[in-house]
Amino acid sequence: MSEHPVRKKEFEGVKDPITLSVIYNRLLTINQEMGITMINTSISPIFAEVHDFSCAICDWDNRIVAQIDGVPSHTASAMEAVKAISRDFTEDILDGDVFVLNDPYLGGTHLQDVTIMKPVFYDNALQFVAINRAHHGDVGGMEPGSYVPQATELFHEGIRIPPLRIYRNNEPIMDVVNMIRINTRMPDDLWVDMKAQVASCRVAEKRIKELLDKYGTAKTRETIEDIHRYAEHRMRLEIEKLKDGTYEGETFLDSDGFTDDPIRIKVAITIKDDEAFVDFAGSAGQVTGFVNSPIANTATCVYVSFLTTVTTPDIPHNEGVYRPIHIAAPEGSLVNPKFPAPVASCTLDTACAILEACWIALSKVLPERVPAGWNRWNGPAITGIDPRNGGFYVMFGFNGFGGAGGQPGMDGRHYIGDGIDLGGLIAPNIETNEADYPHITEFNEFTTDSCGAGKFRGGCGTKYRITMYDENPNLVMFGDGKKFPPYGLYGGEPGSCNIAFINEGKEGERELKAKESVPLKKGDSYTTYPSGGGGWGDPKERDPELVRLDVKNGIVSMERAKKVYRVVLSEGDFTIDAEATQELRQHKGVNRND
Repeated sequence: MSEHPVRKKEFEGVKDPITLSVIYNRLLTINQEMGITMINTSISPIFAEVHDFSCAICDWDNRIVAQIDGVPSHTASAMEAVKAISRDFTEDILDGDVFVLNDPYLGGTHLQDVTIMKPVFYDNALQFVAINRAHHGDVGGMEPGSYVPQATELFHEGIRIPPLRIYRNNEPIMDVVNMIRINTRMPDDLWVDMKAQVASCRVAEKRIKELLDKYGTAKTRETIEDIHRYAEHRMRLEIEKLKDGTYEGETFLDSDGFTDDPIRIKVAITIKDDEAFVDFAGSAGQVTGFVNSPIANTATCVYVSFLTTVTTPDIPHNEGVYRPIHIAAPEGSLVNPKFPAPVASCTLDTACAILEACWIALSKVLPERVPAGWNRWNGPAITGIDPRNGGFYVMFGFNGFGGAGGQPGMDGRHYIGDGIDLGGLIAPNIETNEADYPHITEFNEFTTDSCGAGKFRGGCGTKYRITMYDENPNLVMFGDGKKFPPYGLYGGEPGSCNIAFINEGKEGERELKAKESVPLKKGDSYTTYPSGGGGWGDPKERDPELVRLDVKNGIVSMERAKKVYRVVLSEGDFTIDAEATQELRQHKGVNRND
């Protein structure tokens, strides 16, 4: 036995892997503490309960070095916001400053995602930048909630905030703050929640300075460079394992809200040695409606596709891991629009479709790691005046979640939300939701047979209904997946399609479009049936016992168990008729849907 243990290959080039591990994990812990601070100090349910925000840390060179607390749809794009601040303010970035930005064409995603950035100084030099990006309930625009299906330009969607200094000497610059507040329908909520974002960044500043006190500037900087190199090396090792070649994926959005024509997203991923080249040539041009995806959002979706399939979960999520991935997106296309195209729904509808296209391409070289399709968002935003207190409210339909796609060795998770957020958004407690908004929940339960069948089936979507008791609520529906369900892989079947209704089963019932604004009245109900995830693998290969349990638990019907999975169960106690099941599964001539 060797006297000295052999260093793992992935630590090649790292001078001090122990210190690297300690400092990197310390940064991740700081990330988590930032998130806890945000939850405990914000007042809006979208933050305190749903967790629709992300915390990150960039280094002195505007490179993201740590980001684990938040939603994946913010991965990497926060780094672009810091670069915009650096470009605009150059040397005029001072200790005690705080900056804000939400411009989708300058490193943002959509206008609702407001990014707060606090530079961290030590030894009289900029060392790090603490970042909190959060989706606010309203940032102005034509529709309350700032999702505007009828928008034809960015100006319709809300206030556009370029790189701005919002604090100086750790004190707010109130004329700047008030300029932002006055452009929103909930100015007090916005400002309190922005201060919560600042508080989370202050926590990061304090903890980072403690880290620098312990390790010193030189050692910390040297280790950060090693963290970037380590992540890059890990990604290159994984890409290098893949067979060289070009792999294509294609998905479609239902529409942009102005026409019913499907909108194509095409990607070709070329693997060459230890690098990947991702090309969106052939994707649709930018469209009239609000589904256009700025390049920062598009890049985020590509990075998420690689981080969820090509690598393992322990790889650092930092700038280094993105270096081997090269993205080409035609200017003026859906995935890289020209200003001032509207973009509000890009982080949901389009982000999910971009991720799916990348997953489909990667499934051709990594079949054992890529999941079947997840559900897409199924809206809505509901706004109005709460009769209990006379206050204006914005409520997003986070309780109507769909299911995840199945993948090798694992069924899709039930009730987990859309693909690009990967479970990062949390469904609010029903009772809390009723306390926050003038709505009564009638039901929220799994929808039988919504999940795509497969050896590993998709997760279930729900059926969810609320009835409104305020006088004149307004509903804005945004989402996708009414025409194109979550895809199945390798013999797996697609999940269900999204569908939603106003006053289902009552006078005035009508099915909602994927994207529209609808005035409502007191007593109206909203019902949604979000899609289940797609299935992976041939359903006839699914363990009959698992099928039996799904039927017993109401996930799969008796009829579907027999027609699709070819499992015969008794009506009374759900026992498996082994002989009939074997015969049915061996009889290749029977149509699956007979």
